[in-house]
Amino acid sequence: MTRSAIPFEPSRRDVLKGLSAGLAATALGGLSPAFAQADPYAGLKGEELELLIWDGGAFVDNMMARVQERWSAVGGGALKFRKVPFGDLDRAVRSANQGGIGPDVFLANAPNVITYKKLGLIEPVTDMFTKEDLEDFFPTVRLGSEIDGEFYGPSTNENGQALYYDRQLTERYGLKLPETLADAWTWDEWLRVFTEIQAAERKRRGNEQFFALYPNMGNTGLFFSGSYPRSAGEKGSDAWKMVSDDGLKSSGCLNSPEAIKGLQLIQDIHHRHGIAPVSTQKDMFYNDQVAFFCGVPLYLAPIRKARPDIDLATAPVPYIRTPIIHTGSFAWLVNRQTAKIGDAKLFLKFMGSPQGNDVVARGWTSPPIRKSMVADRPEFQTKPMALFIDSITEWSVPRPKVPGFSELDTMWSRLEADIVSGGDVKPLADDATRRIDAQLRRYG
Repeated sequence: MTRSAIPFEPSRRDVLKGLSAGLAATALGGLSPAFAQADPYAGLKGEELELLIWDGGAFVDNMMARVQERWSAVGGGALKFRKVPFGDLDRAVRSANQGGIGPDVFLANAPNVITYKKLGLIEPVTDMFTKEDLEDFFPTVRLGSEIDGEFYGPSTNENGQALYYDRQLTERYGLKLPETLADAWTWDEWLRVFTEIQAAERKRRGNEQFFALYPNMGNTGLFFSGSYPRSAGEKGSDAWKMVSDDGLKSSGCLNSPEAIKGLQLIQDIHHRHGIAPVSTQKDMFYNDQVAFFCGVPLYLAPIRKARPDIDLATAPVPYIRTPIIHTGSFAWLVNRQTAKIGDAKLFLKFMGSPQGNDVVARGWTSPPIRKSMVADRPEFQTKPMALFIDSITEWSVPRPKVPGFSELDTMWSRLEADIVSGGDVKPLADDATRRIDAQLRRYG
C-alpha cells in the first residue's frame, strides 16, 4: 500500500463554517466563485469522447444525458457510451485496449484505480486540478486516486455510512441512541440494545422473523463488512490495514488476532447473538422486518417511498476498537492510450468541478465530492443525513489501496459467506489469506 494513515480532516461543522453563502447559482448549475476561472477549459477541441461506463439502465442514461448538456455548454463534444454490467466492469477496463485503442475515458470502481495505474492503463490528471481543488475534495476522493504524488481522477460521489432506524420504535422502549460520532457506541454497547429490541419486538409482533439489524452483507464486498476486522485493531495496525504496506500479502493482517476478533463478530451477530438475518435482501428494512439498517445515502429515497410514515433517524455505525467506515464510489479515469488525451483530461477536470459533479452526486442522491459543495445541499446539513457528512470527514478510509483489489474483494466475499455459514473462523481466515496472497503477489 502506498498510504496507510489518514491525515486529520475537519468535522462537518468545520467544513460548513465560512461557506454559509453557499454555491453561487450559474447557468451551469452551482459553480462557486471560489472556483471560477477565466477559461478553465482552454484548449478544449470539442472532440467526441467514448466513455466505458456501468450499464445502470435508464437511471444512468438520464444522468449522463444531463452531463452531456453541461459538458456541451462549456464547449465539450459528443459523449458516446460503451456500457457493461457492473460485474464485468473491471475486466472491461483491463482489456479495453486489446485489439486497438479502447474508450477515451473509463468509469471504474474507485478502489481499482491503483490496479489500473500498476498495469499502465491510465493517465494522471494532476495538472487539471489546483492545490485548492485537491484540498477541497473529501478525504477518500483524494486518497483513493492519489498514487506516488499523482492524482488519477475524481469520484462520482461520496457516501458515508450510518445506521438507519425508525425513532418511533426506539421511543417505544425509552431508548436514547447516539446521534453524533462523539457519542458513538462500541459493538458491546450496541449488542445489548439490539438484543433487547429484537426480543421485545418479536414478542409484540408475535413474529420470530423480526431482526434487530440488517448489516448489509452478502453482495456488497468489503464496503460494509470489511470494517469489522479493520475496526478491531488500532489505527495503523496490521488488522486496521488488512493488507501489508507493500500491497503483496494479507497474511499477518487479515488473520491477525485482532482481525480474527472482527471476523468472529460477523459470525456471532448471525448465530451466537442471532440479531442479524442471513438473508441478503435490503428490502427487509423497507418492509419493516428489521429495526436497524446499515446503509448509505442512496437508500434514503427507497426508504421514504416504502415507509412514508417512518420517523427516520440515523446513528453512527458500531465499532470494536477503532471507528472506521469505507466510503467512495466510482472514479473517472483517462485511458493512457487515447488519441484525444487533451479533451479526455479536460472532461475529468469538468467532472471534478462543482457543475460537473453536481449532476452525478444529486442523481445518486449522494453527497458531492467537494467539501465546498455541501453548502448547496441542505439535506446533508441537518438530521438525519448530516451524520453521513460527519462519517465521511472523520471516520472514512478507502478500501484497501492495493493492486489486485478486485481479486481481494472477490475472495473477501467468499470468506464472508463461509463465516456467515458457520465455519471455523481462524482456519477460514488462514486459508483465505493464502489464496489472497497468491493473487496479490502477481502485482509485485
